[in-house]
Amino acid sequence: MGEFHTATGVIHYELLEATAPLQPNPPTVTLLHNFMSTGHAAWGPLLPALSQRYRVLLPDLPGHGRSQGYPPHFNYADIVKQLAALMHHTAADSGHLAGCSMGGMLAQMLVNGHFVQPRTLTLVSTTYSLNPATTGNTAALTPENFKAGEKWMEATVKLHDPHHYPGYYYEVVLPAFRALTPEIGIDLPLSALREWALPVCLIQGEEDEFFPPFIVEQMADALPNAELHIVPEQKHALIFRQAWKVSNLMLAFLNKYTHPSVN
Repeated sequence: MGEFHTATGVIHYELLEATAPLQPNPPTVTLLHNFMSTGHAAWGPLLPALSQRYRVLLPDLPGHGRSQGYPPHFNYADIVKQLAALMHHTAADSGHLAGCSMGGMLAQMLVNGHFVQPRTLTLVSTTYSLNPATTGNTAALTPENFKAGEKWMEATVKLHDPHHYPGYYYEVVLPAFRALTPEIGIDLPLSALREWALPVCLIQGEEDEFFPPFIVEQMADALPNAELHIVPEQKHALIFRQAWKVSNLMLAFLNKYTHPSVN
């Protein structure tokens, strides 16, 4: 576990070396998790497969899990700058980049702001904007609308409170999620995506309760080099629901642009 100091605290991260690389100095895959989760809780099931051929950077986002401190209001623009500094510090800025939900939004902002120059971008269960006027999406982004197991909130508390203090999740993380706005979060126009040259893999549940498939279809139409995967009968946060499916799609995509002869 590594520590990276920022102006507002410390980002804790894991840096996994490839166990069976196909080339010297394999590229790094940076994995960004969703709001209210942690790196290992979100991406853990995918790590054995991803870390065979790739070096993996797995941070807990500011204010999440083991990471201490966060920018005011969990402002995405500030978090992006901190993540970019971490990626440069760990020589991950020119590898592959992937994010789920909030992590996917941060990943897009990293690319759009030219903070890093990844080879590819993988986006799971996410959107390019939280502004209904931008996307046409009227689905409410609230914890009550998240279609998960009955005790998902209890499990989420255990990801945070032991590393902070009893009640931290309910006092800090959950209210910050409820207060999320396009101004604090993301509001990119589709015209911005049209300027991206890098390959992008979009993976979305057919029944995503927060970001319906038409959003990623808009993204796929705008992006010059995109592949789109709509997973049938699946809801939000696919890395929790069908990790094996996301892993297979990601590996095929990453290998296409790193080890073409493998596919």
